[in-house]
Amino acid sequence: MNETWASPNGYDLHPKLRGLNIPALVITSDYDFFPFAAEHIAEAIPGARLVTLKGCGHFPYLECPAPLRREIDSFFNDR
Repeated sequence: MNETWASPNGYDLHPKLRGLNIPALVITSDYDFFPFAAEHIAEAIPGARLVTLKGCGHFPYLECPAPLRREIDSFFNDR
């Protein structure tokens, strides 16, 4: 942690995210430990799709795999 987040120069990849030119799906959930992180990432990627899974926590692949799979399938089917 000291080498990344606590470093005096900071640890911000958002400038690189802003330069992406690819479809992006950012998934968070109602009970995620860091819900603001996904929103921040999705805002940084041009055209990113942000999805919030209802009733899930930080590990949706374990806690709600069916809704997660539906969102991923939908993302790729819309391409």
